[in-house]
Amino acid sequence: MTENLPYMQACLGSAAACLKCAENASGEGCSKQCRTNAELASCTAKLMSIGAPEVKALVDMTRASSDKCSEMCGKHDNDHCQACANAARQLADSLRMYQESNS
Repeated sequence: MTENLPYMQACLGSAAACLKCAENASGEGCSKQCRTNAELASCTAKLMSIGAPEVKALVDMTRASSDKCSEMCGKHDNDHCQACANAARQLADSLRMYQESNS
C-alpha cells in the first residue's frame, strides 16, 4: 500500500495538528471538532495501510470533517488553530486527490 503513503502522511499530520489544537483550545469552541477530525484522520490512515474496502466511505467522512475543521479553526488567530486549519485543509485536498485516483 505504498501508493497510499502520501495520503496516510497527510492523515497523520492532520491528526497530530488537530490533537494539539484540541489540547490547547480554551475558548475557541473548536476542541470537539478537532478531536473528531483527528480520530477520523487516524482511522483513515490505518484503513488505507491495510487496503480495507471500507476506506472509501471513511474518506468521504474524513474529507467533510476536515473541511469543517479547517473552516472552524481558520476563523481563529492563534497559532495552534491556524496550524490545525492548514493541516485539515491539506488533508481535505489530499483526500480529494485520493478519491480522483481511486474512482
